[in-house]
Amino acid sequence: MPTQIELVDLSIGYGHQPLLEGISLSIRKGEFWGIVGPNGAGKSTLVKTILGILKPLRGRIEKADTLTFGYVPQRNTLDDIFPVTALDVVLMGRYPARGIRRIRAEDRGLAYDYLEKVGASSIAGKLFCSLSGGQKQRVLIARALALKPDVLVLDEPMDGMDIAGEADIMELILKLRKDLGCTLLMVTHSLHLMATYGEKLILIRPEARRIEYGEVTRLLTRDKLREIYNLDLEVHNWHEHRVVLMRGSLKRNSET
Repeated sequence: MPTQIELVDLSIGYGHQPLLEGISLSIRKGEFWGIVGPNGAGKSTLVKTILGILKPLRGRIEKADTLTFGYVPQRNTLDDIFPVTALDVVLMGRYPARGIRRIRAEDRGLAYDYLEKVGASSIAGKLFCSLSGGQKQRVLIARALALKPDVLVLDEPMDGMDIAGEADIMELILKLRKDLGCTLLMVTHSLHLMATYGEKLILIRPEARRIEYGEVTRLLTRDKLREIYNLDLEVHNWHEHRVVLMRGSLKRNSET
């Protein structure tokens, strides 16, 4: 598959102090990349830099001018105090293409189609603020799809969900990837989901201000996870799935 995004000696962060530096990797069409690491490691900063929301401190990002992105931010970034419906939220995804004052009937039809695609057409007329966490996430994914993106970027799409909700959204994301043929970049803390469904992984090492990247099977190992998270984590194969188990903190274990 052709390369869609090329990161070349990239340094990212705020001000003059890089959070991460020396990032060079290629993202190919149709790949599924997970981005994992501790809180504050720079996961969201990395995707915002790829999206062009933030400028890199050094290096460059090479991609076609025609490449389109759909961005699903964390749910708490959208203030749901405003009385907008689920359909209104999805229509926001058409603003970059049309402008706020130029939304047409065909845009409304497209927005409804994408709500249907994510299994949320029945809530199109409901207020966004009244929806459950899983319903809100489906609406935000539909909004990201409204521009027919080449690359779908998701920032903690399962944040705050229970196990059933996580599995539900993960199945939806994988189905959309299959149906639409888009590339996936997903920031997540759900190591067990990446161990089971992921293909490529960006593993952030905040103390070194570096990343490791490659196949999930190579990077999600006991030693690497223990080093990064300082937790007694183990990775096992079980019924054709890989699972990540936590026994406790390394500090607590060393004291007992």
